[in-house]
Amino acid sequence: MHMIVASHFLAGSILTLVMPVGLLILVGIYWAVLLRRRSAGARSGKVE
Repeated sequence: MHMIVASHFLAGSILTLVMPVGLLILVGIYWAVLLRRRSAGARSGKVE
């Protein structure tokens, strides 16, 4: 019984750590793609 409680606590703590880090990575990738597109348009002189 103690092992089941410990495993649930461990899974919860890992999710608590991984979810915000994953979200931060996704936001970083989004901004990198957005800035890359914007800088490519600025170099070509294209106006959106």
